[in-house]
Amino acid sequence: MGTLEKPLKSYIQAVKRLLICPKSYRSGFLADMEHDIRQFLLENGPVSYPDVVRNFGTPQELAKLYLENVPPEELAAYSAKKKRHFRIISVFLILLVSISILSLYTSLQEAKKLDAIYVEETIQVIE
Repeated sequence: MGTLEKPLKSYIQAVKRLLICPKSYRSGFLADMEHDIRQFLLENGPVSYPDVVRNFGTPQELAKLYLENVPPEELAAYSAKKKRHFRIISVFLILLVSISILSLYTSLQEAKKLDAIYVEETIQVIE
């Protein structure tokens, strides 16, 4: 059996989105879950999304059940790491936007200076 049907892929993707844990835990669990779903398909033939939900639970239930088995300190460390990455990216983006705005403002100020035309007139009286 090569590929899973689209609804089953949707189920796996839904679970994957809900697994907020380190990649090592997530990838191991997803591999086991996909194996279990394939085994379920072999034993039961073609099944629908509701059949998978009936057997394995909703994606939310399955993810919650799995996350309960991940050590709390691992979840806390992962959460702290994600927050740190979010803060770093946020600061970088704020700096980037600020520099862009400052650069645009400076360019506009320079353009205003260049727009000014200075005319120097002299009057020569010829007799």
